[in-house]
Amino acid sequence: MKTDTPSPHRRKVSVMAIALSTLLCASCAKLAERPQDIVQATTLPDLSGLAWVEDDLFIGVHDAKRTAKQAAWPRISLVKLPTSELEGVTWRSLKISFPGPDGPSSDLESASRLPGGRGFVFAESGQAGEGARRLFFAEYQAGALNIAHAIPWPVPVENVEAMEVCEVAGQPVFLYAERAEGRPETKLRWATLSLDPVAFGSFEEVTYVGVDPVGRGARPIVALTVDREGLIYSASAYDSGNDEGPFRSVVWRIGRILADAQGRPRVRLERGKRLATLDGLKVESLAVRESKAGGKQVFVGTDDEHYGGLVRRLPTVR
Repeated sequence: MKTDTPSPHRRKVSVMAIALSTLLCASCAKLAERPQDIVQATTLPDLSGLAWVEDDLFIGVHDAKRTAKQAAWPRISLVKLPTSELEGVTWRSLKISFPGPDGPSSDLESASRLPGGRGFVFAESGQAGEGARRLFFAEYQAGALNIAHAIPWPVPVENVEAMEVCEVAGQPVFLYAERAEGRPETKLRWATLSLDPVAFGSFEEVTYVGVDPVGRGARPIVALTVDREGLIYSASAYDSGNDEGPFRSVVWRIGRILADAQGRPRVRLERGKRLATLDGLKVESLAVRESKAGGKQVFVGTDDEHYGGLVRRLPTVR
């Protein structure tokens, strides 16, 4: 019987394989013995409001309260979309000087880009009381945000998580809705807005009836955004009341804001078109990114409490 004798090359490969196997086993043993560092899965805070700036850049607001525990929490951040799977979403908290005697924001829940420039408006929800019912008007320039002035909400509010400024027939229009938790419906309210100085026209309203989710813990409107065509997008959400969830959200296209025969803005609600259902996530912000060529993308931002926040682009829906 003939016995094959391994060549010197094969013997060398075998020795290298054995050595590598021994090294890997030793490394695995050391890893098993040594406690591993805890790596946080995400550091993106909740996104209670979102507004597109340019390219892949957004401004996000966070609902930190004016308490000792949350005093150092971020209020407003720049949020950048990822360019690779290893990068992920990146964000940077902005150093903000809040004007007026009431100090830092408390419960910022909405953000909107102002038509025609780099101006933005941010809104406190009103939930925390009289001292936290303000609108902040700001300008963005070269990575910095300057809040020019703050004003009180122009009308009484209870708990607003949805606010947007759009343009109708060349006129800025301020649009908002109460979140109306547990109620079957909410009011969608709007008024013309002058920016220099800031002034509001008379508010008008229509009733929006929630479709999904409904019942206890359901919030009919928690986010609003409007595209250049005047199409209105909204988000509704379910919050169990537990910071660990469960949550559920639905994004809708609910109608259009347009000018009537007299040139006044009017909201025309239509049968809602469901754009997305997000089980396990609590959407609290919407933003539209539009190109000069007419392309349009809708983004959602979430406030998933103990799980933090995330940004996602929705599929394009005609």
